[in-house]
Amino acid sequence: MTQPPAPLVQWTPALRPVEHPDLSQVLIHFCDRGRPLGRDVPDEILRMSPAERLASILWDGHVRAFVTESGGDPAVCFAELTSRGLGFVMRERPHQSWGLMFDRQNVYDAGGGPTWHARATEHQALCHLSPRLRAWAVPLDPGSAWLQEREWRIPRAPCEPRTVVALSELLLVGLVVGDPRWTGARWEHCVWAGTGRRQWGNFYPPLPSGLARFWWDPRSAQLQRLPPLFGTRPRIPTRGSATSGSIDR
Repeated sequence: MTQPPAPLVQWTPALRPVEHPDLSQVLIHFCDRGRPLGRDVPDEILRMSPAERLASILWDGHVRAFVTESGGDPAVCFAELTSRGLGFVMRERPHQSWGLMFDRQNVYDAGGGPTWHARATEHQALCHLSPRLRAWAVPLDPGSAWLQEREWRIPRAPCEPRTVVALSELLLVGLVVGDPRWTGARWEHCVWAGTGRRQWGNFYPPLPSGLARFWWDPRSAQLQRLPPLFGTRPRIPTRGSATSGSIDR
C-alpha cells in the first residue's frame, strides 16, 4: 500500500549576509522622526514623548502600523543605518534618538523589505494597482530626500481594532535611548521573579535578558553602549571585528 507523502517543511529564504560597508544588518524603528506621524495616528500616541512611545511598544509587545505618506495598507517603518549613517541622521534630520533595533533577516521573515523608489510615471502606475503595492512605493523626483532614509517597511492588511506587528515576530536585538538613565520601568501588577507571585511594584518592561542598549551622546555625536538592564550581554549582529558599540552589521 502506498504511503502518503511526507509533509513539506516550510522553508524560509535567508538573505545574503551584509558585507558592504555602507549597509547594515540592523534596522531601527524610530519612535519619533521629527515630522508628522502617519495617517490616523490616535491622540493617545500623538501626546506621548518618544520615550513614552518606546516604553509603550515594549509593554504592549507590538509595534502599531499606520498608513504612511505613500497611502495604501498600513505599515511599520524602519531605517537601515550604519553608525556613520545614524550620526548623519541625528545631525541633519530631526530624528529623536529613541528606537528599537531589529535584525534585517527577521524583518524580512515578517514580510518586510526595502521601499520601492520609482519615478513619477511608474509611481502612479504602482499606486493604482493595489493598496499593498501602494504601501511599498515612494516617489523619486527632483529634490526628494527619501533615499537618505534607506527605509524598510512591513505592510499589513488593515484590521480592527488596530494593525500591529508583534515584537515576537521581529526578534528585538537592541534599543536606542536618548537618556542613559531611562529604564522603561513603571508601576505594574506583575509576577515577581523571586517569589513567583503577582504583586505591585516597579517592573522593567518584558525584555530579552541582556538586551543591548545604546545611548546617543549629543556631545560626542557617537553611540555609547550601555550595560543591559538585567542579564548577561549577548552579541548583536556585527560585521567581523566591529567594536562592541557598533550597530553596523
